[in-house]
Amino acid sequence: MLTFFDSWRSCRKGALLPMKRDFDPSQISSLLRYAWLYRYEPQIGDFLCLLAGEDVNQAWGRSIRGKTLAEIVGEDEHPAILQRWREVLDVPLVQYGQRDEQLSNLSLWKAERLLMPLSTDGEQADHIIGVSLYSLATGNVPVRTSINEGKFRLRCDEV
Repeated sequence: MLTFFDSWRSCRKGALLPMKRDFDPSQISSLLRYAWLYRYEPQIGDFLCLLAGEDVNQAWGRSIRGKTLAEIVGEDEHPAILQRWREVLDVPLVQYGQRDEQLSNLSLWKAERLLMPLSTDGEQADHIIGVSLYSLATGNVPVRTSINEGKFRLRCDEV
């Protein structure tokens, strides 16, 4: 997580937001299997997954590339996650969190995630890049808790 964060921070070059084109995947080559990238699509009001590493796809039980956030997380959790992700872009914020989740019908996963904004134009964040570390959790599916539990958020101007 710290390697990923340091890579994002270094490509900011003193700006509030790093440019998407300046984020160098070769700096995090060992983490690419855990990485993902979404672009906010205003015309559909949702995020579109542009890429997802092998471990991310495995945890979801399918490839999520080319899918909207709504298609990936489902209609029950989509509104809250969409609102939280829009805040990552609009404020902008760095967000870290941990949660036990049943991402697919297959298994219960313990997920640890770091989300950070990127900008295409240098002014407005329009992409979220992240890394998700998954491990199989033991036990039964947890009782539904707030998706905001276990989250830590920091404004980019404080980083």
